[in-house]
Amino acid sequence: MTARRLRAPAADGGLLVDPLPGAVGQQVAANAARLAVWDHDFQGRRARWLREQVRREVVGLAGSFLRRHGLDVPQTLGEPSHPGAGPLIVTGHQPELFHPGVWVKNFAAAALGTASGGSALNLIVDNDLPKETSIRVPSRQGADLRTERIDFDRWQGDVPYEDWDVGDESLFASFADRVRPKLEGVVADPVLEDYWPRAVRRRGEVNSLGLRLALARRELEASWGVSNLEVPLSAVCQTEGFLWFAAHLLAQLPRYQEVHNRCLAEYRAAHGIRSRHHPVAGLARQGEWLEAPFWVWRAGQPRRRGLWARQRPRVLELRIGDEDQVLVELPLTADGEACCAVERLRELPAQSVRLRTRALTTTLFCRFLLGDLFIHGIGGAKYDELGDEIARRYFGWEPPGFLTLSLTLWLNLPADPATPAELALVNRRLRDLTFNPQRWLSEPFPDAVRNWISARRQAIAAPVTSRRQRIARRRIIRRCNEALQPWVEGMRAEWTARQARLQAGLRSHRLARNREFAFVLHSTSRLRQTLRDVANRFHSTDPPAAAPG
Repeated sequence: MTARRLRAPAADGGLLVDPLPGAVGQQVAANAARLAVWDHDFQGRRARWLREQVRREVVGLAGSFLRRHGLDVPQTLGEPSHPGAGPLIVTGHQPELFHPGVWVKNFAAAALGTASGGSALNLIVDNDLPKETSIRVPSRQGADLRTERIDFDRWQGDVPYEDWDVGDESLFASFADRVRPKLEGVVADPVLEDYWPRAVRRRGEVNSLGLRLALARRELEASWGVSNLEVPLSAVCQTEGFLWFAAHLLAQLPRYQEVHNRCLAEYRAAHGIRSRHHPVAGLARQGEWLEAPFWVWRAGQPRRRGLWARQRPRVLELRIGDEDQVLVELPLTADGEACCAVERLRELPAQSVRLRTRALTTTLFCRFLLGDLFIHGIGGAKYDELGDEIARRYFGWEPPGFLTLSLTLWLNLPADPATPAELALVNRRLRDLTFNPQRWLSEPFPDAVRNWISARRQAIAAPVTSRRQRIARRRIIRRCNEALQPWVEGMRAEWTARQARLQAGLRSHRLARNREFAFVLHSTSRLRQTLRDVANRFHSTDPPAAAPG
């Protein structure tokens, strides 16, 4: 299992693109052609028919979602009954305040959709867990840069985005007011000023934290000339097309689990990974019960747990995590059709049960059944090295290619001139003042200094033949060094002050070169132009001169 070297660009404005922009159009066409003739059997529904159903359902859902929230619905190619007839470019991310390196995928997707004569779709990955409810905000403290965490909501624990309602409305509403003073003199025209009022205005319309952030972002994108289709992944997971996909994996769970765990073991061995949870956890077995590659939980009890399945002669029993009771019995076997099982799965939302994808099954579904090209960030691309091998062995078919894209954009903060080399020199000087103070003293010496230097030289020159003599010499040298410290105290104070200045400068330098700051903190004019420039690279099919990244 060969790993690709994918690293975030080091320079400001650096772009990682793999494959190169000039080759992406060919990748879209190649994927679409291969997927059009793929004929895998999803328990009685062939892949080419299921792909058409999935695309029709998801594109229709996306249009309804945008209209429901007063957002423009982009015109897609094909007749209304086949709204995704052209190539469909898909990307997605959690509805969080991510950095520009993540946001760039939406702009590239829009450009690629247009260039390929198709459409672009962004999935709001709301079945995932929020990582935090605050962002790091830089501010000036004198000549130094510092960061402070500022909350936009109260932390509620491990609750998926789709069940996370804003917990503190006053905290949410005042977020921009608390961030703004920190940015004064740091960023002149932050995106926050245009973005956050859009999120606040959604109060009363949606309680969901993730949807407020996502809708405000989508609204801002439209004002910048980018209008992608958009839909929460939670809604996609309730479509009939998705449930055919899920029923197939459940019917073939013993084989899928064996492939998944074997590929995972090989991946860990190839990369020297010892953790049992990285990059993903293995699928477990408890007697007759097998863990499936899906999350499941009940509304009102929003803790994600694994879905477990047990095959009986004519039915497949499902349960939530380690619960004793059976959640549902599906009329499903490995060699049977899934139509009746799909109907039973469609009843789960009425029972307040959420059946959702995990990371690898999300991209498996999106790349094989939904889109013609999936755009990953660096993290997703590394995950899908494993996902590709699982798909290759499970389907017996080479996976469609994907695009890896990431951008490095700094906040354009003033960079301190301090360098690590300067700090290393200062550290060496301070160490030398401790262990070789005589080097920094000049004639004429006071008698006391002369005596200590002489005693030090004699100790160094004296013959040493035993361990006891070595210990004694080391003690004498140490005592001489300590005795000479008062005469280098002034120099130490100067170098220590310089050390502190350099350390502060390097901290400021690292902050100024940090690519992880939330997009809302960036300059509106600079960020908009940068994202537009990246999108323009995908409008052209001419091969670029530069190498990836």
